[in-house]
Amino acid sequence: MRQRLLFILLTIVTAILLIAGIGFFVLIEDLPHIPDDLRNLVYSQPTEIYAADGSLVHRLGGKSYVPLAQISPNFQHALLAAEDGEFYAHHGIDKIAIARSAILRGFRGSSTLTQQLVKNLFFSFQNPWSRKPKEILISLQIESTFTKEQILEAYCNWVYFGGTAYGIQDAAQQFFGKSAGDLTIPEAAMLAGIVNSPINLNPYSSYENALKRQRLVLRRMKSKGFLDEAAYNLATADSIKLSGQPAYGNDFVDYVIAEAEKQYGHEAVYYGGLKIYTTLDPQLQAIAEEVVAQGVAQLEATLDSTGAPLQGALAAVSVPTGEVRALVGARKYVPGGFNRAVNSNRHIGSGIKPFVYYAALENLQITPITIVNDTAVTFKLPKQKPWTPRNFDRRHRGRLTLKSALMQSVNVISAQLTDQQTPKRVVETCQRFGISSLEEKKDAVLSLSLGTVGISPLEMAAAYAVFANNGVYFKPITIKRVEDLNGVILDRAYAFGDTRFDPKLIYQMLNMMQGVVEGGTARVIRAMGFDAPAAGKTGTSTEFIDAWFTGFTTALSVSAWVGYDRDYQMYTRKPRRGVDGARGGAPIWTEFMKRAQTFYPPHEFEMPAGLKIWYVNPVTGAQAPDPQFGIPVALPEDVVPSFSPFWERPEGIPKIDSTESG
Repeated sequence: MRQRLLFILLTIVTAILLIAGIGFFVLIEDLPHIPDDLRNLVYSQPTEIYAADGSLVHRLGGKSYVPLAQISPNFQHALLAAEDGEFYAHHGIDKIAIARSAILRGFRGSSTLTQQLVKNLFFSFQNPWSRKPKEILISLQIESTFTKEQILEAYCNWVYFGGTAYGIQDAAQQFFGKSAGDLTIPEAAMLAGIVNSPINLNPYSSYENALKRQRLVLRRMKSKGFLDEAAYNLATADSIKLSGQPAYGNDFVDYVIAEAEKQYGHEAVYYGGLKIYTTLDPQLQAIAEEVVAQGVAQLEATLDSTGAPLQGALAAVSVPTGEVRALVGARKYVPGGFNRAVNSNRHIGSGIKPFVYYAALENLQITPITIVNDTAVTFKLPKQKPWTPRNFDRRHRGRLTLKSALMQSVNVISAQLTDQQTPKRVVETCQRFGISSLEEKKDAVLSLSLGTVGISPLEMAAAYAVFANNGVYFKPITIKRVEDLNGVILDRAYAFGDTRFDPKLIYQMLNMMQGVVEGGTARVIRAMGFDAPAAGKTGTSTEFIDAWFTGFTTALSVSAWVGYDRDYQMYTRKPRRGVDGARGGAPIWTEFMKRAQTFYPPHEFEMPAGLKIWYVNPVTGAQAPDPQFGIPVALPEDVVPSFSPFWERPEGIPKIDSTESG
């Protein structure tokens, strides 16, 4: 019996050793070749980002290589304290950290500087379990081939710091306007801290987070003996002065990088040599950046000071394809900064009303000449206080047509329509327009009718494009194609339109939105000289905190927003007036579209068969004896407005003050 057990044990051990041996030889057969000079690796495999016209707009890769002797010892010490305090003691791996991490985190967070270098140079696309054994072997090989100084030099020139900074020389220039050899202790500690999370710890956009991380690095430098008590105290007391931000890069590129990271991972995007082909129009992007910067600055000059910078954002989408042509997330670009065009969901105010009105056309079987009543109304809400919506100008107009109510942005009518069809149906309609940020559970409330929900400019631009597309929705696209280092296509996006709405109802809604531009709350657009066929809607959130205009031609759908990052109100000084969509978003939108139409010429909107244009009294809906005395409405052919021989020019033909836009 004992001999049998011994035989079984020897058989198992032999099998394990055999499998391990085979696995080892298979593993080493698949290992990459280590060059004679690490500098050759640091310079390899840049990821390139291309615009829609094929031009190279961004390259993710190192640009300035500096030898270790020209890198400040302050940074070398800060980096080691932050990332690998035992760098000079180990032989490429930290055995205890690997064992602990394998048990607790699946190999994540156990890497030495050498392993980080190896992982990102050779194994970007592989998961931790298949990568880790190879990473360990290559790390050991690198440690036995190169000196610690050579490895540290390669790492310092390879590591990413955010924005366009690859390597310590670029980072020192980008953040402090100096060379890597001149970094002070506080500056070096801040840069070493950024390595942990270049986007979240970017001092331009997240200074407080970057400062907290810097303090942590300084404490580690002290504990590792790189700083004595006096030097530590001096460093913590010393202030940081950032240099001016570089102009290279833009919010569109940053968004593309972030989207690519979600799909392929950080290492693959930054070090995998990908080729990313985008929908960016460089000319349109440049126009958008200039228009937002100028428009926000001009508006800010008229406002009461809040002590905070006024901000702006813009998103431009191609109507026929859904391809995103331009994104501006701030009045001034910050590398890796907060992108308000895609990440900021601000209250859209009356920008919600086209979706409310469309849902009403669909669900309540009404038309643009249906008579509605703008009068004081109070809604009884379950488990809440009664709610009485107020119009933007605090007055009531009585009876008027549905189109006139939209042109004048009457809040009471939007609330009534939402109540009649239920907020749930309005949310469902918004979702069909592609607005995924709205959820029935939290957003299906009656105040939704006045835009008390947060939506990003990109979502708004894509949703409004549906009106210009006869009810066809295109998901907004920024990345058209991705190729790996060898030219193999990893992913390709196709512009597939999804017909979601009745073209006749969509055109009736479009015609009502044209009225907003021609004689409604956005008539400032015509006053500013943009005369191409266009439609859209102003939006102003409660207490003048957000000011929007989202509109479209047959070529482009564009959403422009202005406001503060905090909920500060926008009031002009003389005279003191609140900033609404007509004063805030519409001027930026107009200047952009005036210049963009050179490259994207608009045409007349095509009316579907089965509709007819009538000119009607905006108050009664009756036929106008002369087009100049009425407003044009698109109606189904079987709907004929009544005619009165005693028709008089009504007071209700909108001559609306642009300050009362809602």
